[in-house]
Amino acid sequence: MEFLLSIWLAAAGSPATIPIPWNDLALSIEEDHSVSSDHATLCRVRVVNHGRGTWQGRDVVFEARAVREGRIAARARGRFGWTIGPHETLETVVGFLGRFDRFEVGPLPVSATRQHSAGGRAGGKRARSGASRSPRHRRR
Repeated sequence: MEFLLSIWLAAAGSPATIPIPWNDLALSIEEDHSVSSDHATLCRVRVVNHGRGTWQGRDVVFEARAVREGRIAARARGRFGWTIGPHETLETVVGFLGRFDRFEVGPLPVSATRQHSAGGRAGGKRARSGASRSPRHRRR
């Protein structure tokens, strides 16, 4: 049984070698009205899997955009947790500094996805706030 599982996993390939099938996944974004702020806008981003495959949510990377007067005023990158199976939905929250009422969301290109997953976090742990980071790890 273990032998068959290892053959199946080898045939499936690693998530890095199999591109995300964006024609099977549908992204949407809407303002989260359960939170109120004068200085920020929170949005829920959803992905629906219309295909038959199962994908790691961390590999489904997107860019959300806040639009003002027909121009992109703010951008936020994000990804999902868990796994998304056939006909399932995942959601996550992104935030924008400022008040906005129009939003767009789209997948990031493969090259940007690799940069996103490679940068920003050392050791896989995320600092809770800028104050808890050591001075050499603060973003400037």
